[in-house]
Amino acid sequence: MKSKVCAIVLLLALMASCRNTEKINNDNSQEKLLVAVSWYQHSAEMTALYYQGFNIARQRLDESIVLNKQDKPLAVIVDIDETMLNNSPFESTLINNTDNLEGWYKWTSKASAKALPGALEFAKYAESKQVKIFYITNRDDNERQATLKNLVNAGFPYAVEEHLFTKSDLSYSSGNTSSKAGRRAKVAENHNIVLLIGDNLNDFSEIFEDRRLNNGKNAVDKNKELFGQKFIILPNPMYGAWEKPLYDYEDSLTEADKAAFLKSKLLKE
Repeated sequence: MKSKVCAIVLLLALMASCRNTEKINNDNSQEKLLVAVSWYQHSAEMTALYYQGFNIARQRLDESIVLNKQDKPLAVIVDIDETMLNNSPFESTLINNTDNLEGWYKWTSKASAKALPGALEFAKYAESKQVKIFYITNRDDNERQATLKNLVNAGFPYAVEEHLFTKSDLSYSSGNTSSKAGRRAKVAENHNIVLLIGDNLNDFSEIFEDRRLNNGKNAVDKNKELFGQKFIILPNPMYGAWEKPLYDYEDSLTEADKAAFLKSKLLKE
């Protein structure tokens, strides 16, 4: 009898161990986000970098106002996600959760994302200087009203239809609907764009869209004088176009496959 009880206890322990191992080895686990999201949400360095970026943006804006010789009104183009609004609570839900798209739409429909450090202050400063803000985002058109509501709720100026360009504004795109080039050109028709602010190189120019060569670093090197001048880049370690070349542009990889790619490309010297 005693040996039978011991056998049952051992069996239950093994089953529990198997369940835990299955959870840890789940190919769809996004545990890789854990450190990135934690850094983004809790580090003082993240807050400092955002303040730094928007402080520089304010200085450049002041300089542009003094130097402006054009008849067109001045404008600043900003991205929304992880530039003006903080979506890291959604990223938290992605850890061990694979329902990305539906979960994202559920998150944006709440219109509850908070302003990032320095973002609201900069936008209001630009408004006080009669410099218009245009929001160019790759959110879908079905998120448009919720996005405007979120910008209004957070207190951002220029949160109106004519100042928001979503991904589905196809009349301003040329084939690649993720590209913001056509939408930037639309703003430039009637405005002098003096600053572009974003967390992704694609927020600034189409010259950064092809990252097959050296992960896009060559394009950055060739345009290094623009960073801190016309381009203000903000930190986002959670997601972005920087990931695709690391996975050799493979779209069907499991999280385990992605981890293997990342490990294979780590520099050792």
